Amino acid sequence: MDLETRPLDPIGVEIHGLSLGEGGGGPSEETLAALRRTVVDEGLALLRGQRLTPDEQVALGCRLGPLEPMDLDRDGRAPVLGILSNVGADGAILAADDPRMRLVRINERWHTDSAFREVPASFSIFTAVVVPETGGDTFFASLERAWQTLSGEDRKGLLGLNGIHDYRSAYRSEADPASVEPISSDPRVDFPVRLHPIARRHPESGRTSLYVAEHMGGVEGWPEARGRALVSRLVAVATHEGAVYRHRWRAGDVLIWDNRTMIHRAQGFDPRHARVMHHVRVAGSEPPIPASR
Repeated sequence: MDLETRPLDPIGVEIHGLSLGEGGGGPSEETLAALRRTVVDEGLALLRGQRLTPDEQVALGCRLGPLEPMDLDRDGRAPVLGILSNVGADGAILAADDPRMRLVRINERWHTDSAFREVPASFSIFTAVVVPETGGDTFFASLERAWQTLSGEDRKGLLGLNGIHDYRSAYRSEADPASVEPISSDPRVDFPVRLHPIARRHPESGRTSLYVAEHMGGVEGWPEARGRALVSRLVAVATHEGAVYRHRWRAGDVLIWDNRTMIHRAQGFDPRHARVMHHVRVAGSEPPIPASR
């Protein structure tokens, strides 16, 4: 079946006439398959006015595949619904210097979700619960399109290279770059350095894309400075002004993107205003596949 879509500028589509909630049983299997194809082909899909409950968002993600755990809670369980928020459990807005705000600031760097895992996520599903009056936008760029803009010589030079994904480096103290703050208070949570191909093949479409992000520590086997310089150049290729979609959130928005081909970052916002986003990630099926051409 064909979905009713409108192109976003310069990437992605907005889908109309589709309710993602469980009321009425939720989307049919045929509709869900069309949604999946659309996200793979377009990179991201926007659906407004959804106002999914947490249970509905989790159920939607489960229909796309097994969900990726977010972290360990106090009971040692791994919840699948992530909450990105500057609001504490008591309902009060967190102070700008609260340690829990570090994740909010870290997300202002260009990244892909869960690149620190051996098998990164396939899809990410974000819903806007509370949005600030200004700021808090999210920016997206296509790593698949970035690959297509490279010269044949550049593409050939990237084949076989592995990027160093060092999640801990993202948590280095701004005041003291030599120090690393804990990623989690739970010692069972470990994020080792991962090596992933800089040029990867999509397991569903077969197309090639870059796989780079600002948290990367460089390139395997290269001097650190040279590797970081290459990563910075490739991120810049993907995220130049004309290639970026800027999403201005409204409460009730749902954004679904292909985490294997899209890079994104958050925009800062006035910390005196609340921002609450719910996030689920669909687990990937296999480690990133190195591209061969």
